[in-house]
Amino acid sequence: MKLTELLKELQTQVPMCSSEEHDVDTRKAYMKKTRTFLHIIEESGVLKESEMNTLKRIRNKINDIWINYLYGRVNTASSQMQNLLQYRIHDDIYMDYFQNPGSQPAILYRGRISEKPLTDVKSFYHIPFNQRYLIGNQRYSLSGIPCLYLASSMDCVYAELGQKKNVCLCECKCKKDFPLFDMSIDYEYILHHKRTRKEVIDFLYTMPLKYACSIKALDNDGAKFKTNYIIPQLITATLYNMNTDIKGICYGSIAGNDLSYPMRLNYVYLPVYVLGKDIYDMELITSFDIKIRKM
Repeated sequence: MKLTELLKELQTQVPMCSSEEHDVDTRKAYMKKTRTFLHIIEESGVLKESEMNTLKRIRNKINDIWINYLYGRVNTASSQMQNLLQYRIHDDIYMDYFQNPGSQPAILYRGRISEKPLTDVKSFYHIPFNQRYLIGNQRYSLSGIPCLYLASSMDCVYAELGQKKNVCLCECKCKKDFPLFDMSIDYEYILHHKRTRKEVIDFLYTMPLKYACSIKALDNDGAKFKTNYIIPQLITATLYNMNTDIKGICYGSIAGNDLSYPMRLNYVYLPVYVLGKDIYDMELITSFDIKIRKM
């Protein structure tokens, strides 16, 4: 079996996004899905034994992180996530496999639900640092830590908000490219771009982490805690802890998964808090020209 045939089979049998009926079962669902993922790859005979062992180690490390968090060993889980992102694979560092392959779109979109038009551009900033109590659970957001969520298309905004009615939109014209941690590259993307064997193997190494961050639980809407958010939120915390130049995370919208690849991307930017200064990360905010669209 060739690499292309393997990727097509994986795309069909174990697509990146999935849904699980119950929040409590999401880790087990992850283990079952990645077991199938590993079995398909092993049966194909395409990967070397050392490459298969690396894939298995990555998957097992993620499971250990998840379990330790659920057991209340949050510091251990956080340290393990940092170790995973810094995990050396031959001459590479694991987190380098998540480098953004291209520029951000020229225009990104942000939406707010409101019965009346929003006329102040500050309405589209991230939640201010002095109103952290408003920030609950989001996939890549820790409670109380502001993030700025933007989308690559208006349709993606509507999908995330769950409606088109009473949605105020703004266009955010990007004035600079930020280094991003890219979780969005999936089978569709990789199959449409010519890649070397090493690039495809590196992509496969990213999939266990992407699977862990791409599960939707159908019974936890509005929940104060979401098991399927543990891994993505630990990624965010780790990026803050590592003090890298990475300014955000790009990932495919699960709500908008039926959209084409470029149209379903979310961008979550990580504001930097400086004690005693502005209530917004103005360096981040002023990196966009924000224009409110008429309702």
